[in-house]
Order: sequence, then C-alpha cells, then structure tokens
Amino acid sequence: MEMAANMETGNGMMAAAGFLFSVCGEKKPENGEDGFVYALNESRAMVGVFDGGADPSQAALLKGKSGGYFAARAAAAAYLRWFETLEQGREPSAREAEELVKRCLKLCREAGEGEAPGAPAAALSAAAAVAVCTLARGAADVQLQWAGNARVYLLDGQGLAQLTEDDPGGVDAMESLSAAPSGGGLREAGDPGVHTGRLTTGRPCLLFAATKGCFDHLSTPMEFEYLLLSTLQSAPNAETWEKKLSESLGSGRSADYAISGIALNAGSFDELKRQLSGRTGQVYRTYIYGLESCSEEEKLQLWAHYKDHYHRLLCRV
Repeated sequence: MEMAANMETGNGMMAAAGFLFSVCGEKKPENGEDGFVYALNESRAMVGVFDGGADPSQAALLKGKSGGYFAARAAAAAYLRWFETLEQGREPSAREAEELVKRCLKLCREAGEGEAPGAPAAALSAAAAVAVCTLARGAADVQLQWAGNARVYLLDGQGLAQLTEDDPGGVDAMESLSAAPSGGGLREAGDPGVHTGRLTTGRPCLLFAATKGCFDHLSTPMEFEYLLLSTLQSAPNAETWEKKLSESLGSGRSADYAISGIALNAGSFDELKRQLSGRTGQVYRTYIYGLESCSEEEKLQLWAHYKDHYHRLLCRV
C-alpha cells in the first residue's frame, strides 16, 4: 500500500533529493498490515511507514480485512493530509499530525461497528515512523516523528544510523531481535503519543523509514546495513534497486514490510553509489564475512564493536 502527493518535478526539494524510493511486501496479498507514504512539494519532503494493529488482533473490520489493514491505511492517509496542509515557513506540528491520526483511527473503528452491529469493536493502533525534510541553507533539516517499533534510519558514508528508539525505550537494536514484541504505536486515545527528534545533514545520504518486518528477521543489525548497501551497489538505477531490495527483504519468508525513503544531497544514483562504495566493502570485511559460523557470543562481540557508531544519532523516547 502506498500513498503519494504533490510530486512536483524540477522543484527545489526534488533537486536536493535526487530520488525517492519505496518497497512494500505483504504476507497475505491485498491484506497487508504495513504501508508507506511519501510526499513532496517545493520546500519539503515527507517519507513514512506504518504498521497497523488491532485489539483483539483477530477482529475483522470491513469486507473481511483486519483492523491492522485499515489502521495502517488510516495513519498513512492522515499523515498525507497533514503534509498537504503544512504552510511554507511554518514549523510542522507533530501534535497536529498525531491528533489527525487518532481521528482517522476512530473513524475506521466506527465504520467497523456500523458494518457489523453488536460485534466487538477493534481498538486500532499503528506503529509510525515519519521524517519531514526541509531545505535549509544547502542542507536538509529533518524532523522525526515516531511511535512504536517502526524506525527512521540514515545511511551515509559513515554507515547506518538508527535515528529513533523503539517504544518503550531501554532496549537496543540487537536485544530487540530476540525480545518480545514491544507493542506501542499511535492509538485512538491515550498514551504513548508521538515522539519527536531533529537533525540536520549536508552529507550525501539515504534517509528512510522502515517497519519492523524489514529488520526483525535478521540475526544482527549489521546485516540490515549490508542488505541495503549490497543491493544498492549491484543495481544500475533506483528502480532496479527497489526491486532487488524487495526481493531480499521477502526472500524465504512470509511477512509484511515497508520502506519509504529519500536520497539527500546525492545528486544522482551513481554518485550515491560512489559515496557509499567504500562503506560496503568495510561492512562486509568487518562484520559479514564469516558471520554465519559465528556463535551468539561472537555476534555480541561484533555488535559491541558496531553499536556506538550505529547509535551515533539516536533520538531517545
């Protein structure tokens, strides 16, 4: 599932961006509970992903679709509408976005109740990770908004950086691979709400949001970085990279996943590949080569060497 708006070519933001990219996979065709959004106007760009959920999880809502299916789409539609109403020069309000998501989730629940009177209502939720980029003096000022265990990342010549900490906090990326699902996300009412963070970057980089289905099947966070870099380096263009990335994420497994991102300060796809080529070899030699034969203790030692740099830009909940 995707939603897009305001895709003006040749404008200032697009010139700074280089290209947008996105992939989305569904465990059950036409019933996926992960979705993404991207939007672009003269001065701003937005990328985001959403992982829908419902309580009780088995509750159907409309036409045989799950509550999670509609929750992801409601959250994406809310953020798209929010972006369309942003005024140039005005600071984006995360609270306004959060309230709009909650209203959309409420409308979905009420629609489900109307479709099946007397049936238990599904309390909808959506993990969300969104980045809003604004041009600022030759660099990109990035506002981060997130809730739950969807994440925003940055990948540049220094390596992959997780920018947003999973709810409820206190669990690092390696621990989260074996921990019980954290839940969280935006709900119709109550906490937790949306978290916010900020950074500015003038480096050539990929800024992207990803749902947990993109990384929770891997044995280490280093493998996610190498998956991104290796598919990028083997692709002649952005469209082929999206296909290779989707194939790698969906290979041998059945899971929903979604990524939505933007290349910043890169100029072109080929230039971005050149900027990241050295990092690709470094990650392979240092962390990936021989990883399959490593014990869990050895993997933890590699993670200890990797994690400080991986967390260099992390915004805490």
